[in-house]
Amino acid sequence: MEGEARQLVREGKITATYPERHSARVEFQDKGGLVSEELPILTTWALENKMYHMPDVGETVVCLFASNADNTGTGWIIGSRFHDKSTPNANKQDITRIDFKDGTFMQYDRAKHELRIKCVGNIYINGKNIYLNE
Repeated sequence: MEGEARQLVREGKITATYPERHSARVEFQDKGGLVSEELPILTTWALENKMYHMPDVGETVVCLFASNADNTGTGWIIGSRFHDKSTPNANKQDITRIDFKDGTFMQYDRAKHELRIKCVGNIYINGKNIYLNE
């Protein structure tokens, strides 16, 4: 990344999280360990439909800032990325998968129309009517 773009987009590691505000602080090693102000974490939905996820402390994230790199308070955490020590948990275009550190996962393969769920704990399903193998 070159020049001004490098000042607006930064990669760092989560140092603290604030789940109740969906925000976190990020440390930037390339800036001598500078830690950001509390930054909001972008999500896919946040109005009538909502999606919630918090990164773990130590997770590498990409941040976008509204002004130069010295201003670490006006920005957003735009997401994580895979890297050498953390590779993708699926490798096909049609798969959407979520893995949790306890071994639980959910995977949907839209080509096969197949949903797989593995849970190491209890599963609770609530609904007006629940139909199995109709």
